[in-house]
Amino acid sequence: MEQAVRERIVEARQTLHELAELPGEESRTRACIRDFLRRHTTLTVIDRGSWLYARHDEGAETTTVVRADHDAVPTPEGPRHLCGHDGHTAALLGLALLLEGRTLGQNVILLFQPAEETGAGGALCCGLFALEGLRPENARIIGCHNIPGGPLGTLLFRHGTFACASCGVELLLHGSPAHAAYPENGVNPSAAAARLALRLPALARELAAERGCMCLATVVGLRSGERAFGVAASEAALWATLRAERPEAFEALNRGVDLAVREIAAAEGLRYELRRLDVFPATVNDEALQAELERRCRARGLPWRNLEQPFRWSEDFGHYGRFLPACFFGVGAGGDTPPLHTEGYVYPDELAPRTAELLLALLAPGGEAGNRG
Repeated sequence: MEQAVRERIVEARQTLHELAELPGEESRTRACIRDFLRRHTTLTVIDRGSWLYARHDEGAETTTVVRADHDAVPTPEGPRHLCGHDGHTAALLGLALLLEGRTLGQNVILLFQPAEETGAGGALCCGLFALEGLRPENARIIGCHNIPGGPLGTLLFRHGTFACASCGVELLLHGSPAHAAYPENGVNPSAAAARLALRLPALARELAAERGCMCLATVVGLRSGERAFGVAASEAALWATLRAERPEAFEALNRGVDLAVREIAAAEGLRYELRRLDVFPATVNDEALQAELERRCRARGLPWRNLEQPFRWSEDFGHYGRFLPACFFGVGAGGDTPPLHTEGYVYPDELAPRTAELLLALLAPGGEAGNRG
């Protein structure tokens, strides 16, 4: 890679870092991406208003979509790039630069996706496939995420599930009020909320043993009543995150939660409301596509290895696998990089150009990184 190209990729990453925007509100970030592509490449850029993509069109029969996300993490201090989406986008912009004048024997679409942190962006961007006539027989999609602790620039694959399915559960329990001296005159939801706070994690443990895979229910918040010593509690809220390695286990966990809530609420004479937020499907890799990428790694001498366990966190890249063969992999961000979503995390500048080179190597035919036109 030419030094000028490398510097342009790093500069793009730093600019994106300063533009950090909340999921679904990435207007300045999208404009930055669009302007970069139009200024520095000859790719066809399609701006869909809340998301955008760029086409490297060779008139080929097959197309590979490469996806990167660009939203930031909400924090009390405002949106911050604590997950590296600025680096993912800079790497994809770097790939756009490297595609200039190259012939790969296939079309390439660079998909710039918003709102990954809430799980909404992947579902939205599935509209790309109908717009571009992409089907399982003529297209596939790949994507990657930086992985702190992994050797810098090493590709990290996993057969089957790469990242777990998850969702947030919000449960509201409604009883009826009473004077604290006469609690028998009301319906207090506190005991039911406490029972459910214990029951949901136990249910996940039971399913994990039964299904032989990771299942987890984490209580993230619990509230009942108010700091009013003369009034018995009549309202309670419980928040939990459900996650599982396999789609069928995730479905079973959700069914179990619904049943537990219904039974306990009925036993206590409570009304309830239950809703799910930030729903992420499992990111499950297509075996044939992953095998092809592994063969290309071997042929090109790229550093790579397979992971034994899936990541417990979720990725909305899982939406794409419902439409096309999909493969999601990690790229090591180095042993000294702090964990994702932590205060000290910053995407390593040197990783974006390296990731762009790796993506080109995975796309290129034969043993070369494509031919210059």
